[in-house]
Amino acid sequence: MNQAVNQAVNRVVNRVVNTEWTLHEAAESLVATLVEEACERNADLARLAARLESGTSTRLHDWLDHLGGPVDPGRLSECGYIEGHGTRPGVWRHPGAQLPAIVPQRGRAVALRVDDSAAFAAAHASDRGVEGAPLSGLRRAVVSDGSGVALSGVERRSWACGVQPESFDGERSARAYAAWRLWAERPRTWDGADAVERLVGTAERMTELIGADLAGSYALEIERRYWQRRNTAAVLQHARQDRLGLGWGNNDHHTFRSGRAAFYPLMRVFGALGFRLRERFYAGAEAGWGAQVLEHPGNGGVIFADVDLAPAEVEIDFAGGALAPREELGTVGLWCALHGESILVAGMHHLEGQFDFDRLRDDLALLGVGHMRPFSDFAHLRQAFTEAEHWPVPRERLARLTAAGLLDAAKAEEFAANGAPGSHLENLARRGGFKGFNQTNVSATMRATDPRRYQGAFNR
Repeated sequence: MNQAVNQAVNRVVNRVVNTEWTLHEAAESLVATLVEEACERNADLARLAARLESGTSTRLHDWLDHLGGPVDPGRLSECGYIEGHGTRPGVWRHPGAQLPAIVPQRGRAVALRVDDSAAFAAAHASDRGVEGAPLSGLRRAVVSDGSGVALSGVERRSWACGVQPESFDGERSARAYAAWRLWAERPRTWDGADAVERLVGTAERMTELIGADLAGSYALEIERRYWQRRNTAAVLQHARQDRLGLGWGNNDHHTFRSGRAAFYPLMRVFGALGFRLRERFYAGAEAGWGAQVLEHPGNGGVIFADVDLAPAEVEIDFAGGALAPREELGTVGLWCALHGESILVAGMHHLEGQFDFDRLRDDLALLGVGHMRPFSDFAHLRQAFTEAEHWPVPRERLARLTAAGLLDAAKAEEFAANGAPGSHLENLARRGGFKGFNQTNVSATMRATDPRRYQGAFNR
């Protein structure tokens, strides 16, 4: 292992930050004012906001990467924004809130985060071209500048660029493409902890080629594509969003499930890609699971990593070392035993996007997609899974589980005939700039997604 990468991995695995996330309503109000003023000045932006609501079940706020406008830096500071926080001078970001960056300037700008700036330009019939190199830290397509308000779609892979598109020379473009291929073309049919351990080297090589910001971003982009191919709700919602050239720019976090033996190698993979540990979730005796939240300081990507836990393990740093084997399978362990590791053949358990919560639930219902019962229903945070996508389970997996006494024979036959619950799309709405998650009620939904207990969609 490269020494610099080794040190980075050790920092990630050993340093856990438990944060008490709070509301930042003054900062959110400032953002809302800037957006409202921009919509009043630019008719194209106002029309897009309306199309987002009707066509994608999202709000304009769910897509914001950064805003520009005549803002007093003192006001930004009062609201908790910090100049140059993880980015370039002149760009203000809020370290404790889920809110867009702000650039104090004379001209106004509204930049939406998208997966593909060229697709965004095409969807909005723009002939202005795209600034920045493919796979770079920032690409931008300005599609309108009516009344001095620039509307653009940006691919954000690194905050090191600030708000300026990044150019690549030939060598860096080749290195970026090579790093992308390493993750996109890796074998996914391997299984188990040893296979996850091999990925540490892949992640290290990607970081050596292109840096942690881009390597981490590439990995999440590729994982979203793989997950989408296996989930009908995702295919339907992505199609709605892509009509406006958006992709999954409204992603909130990416959830991976791991067997206990593979969990520490998985943490090392994410560490090699530049992710840092955030808060931990414990349910222990209540639900038999735990989760480690990770965030990438360079690109903002967020990961939720689930694993089975024993009651006695709720007090330990379970991301910091190997977990001892257990003779039973909890919700997460059984899911991985049925389908494989999330980082390998199974893909993510779910992608959580930011939406207009009620509207998405109603609109997807018209397309035949139901929702499970909400597990967060607060003014500042609402969350619910779509009904699970059932995946076929190989009979050899079922045979191993029943032979080991880990799965009832009748349930194994049910899974053989009908498949077992696999992945979801998660519907989320945030308010007040709240950046955290719901510790208590998420335990109930973990039990509800256990393949042995899954009941399907909830009808209001």
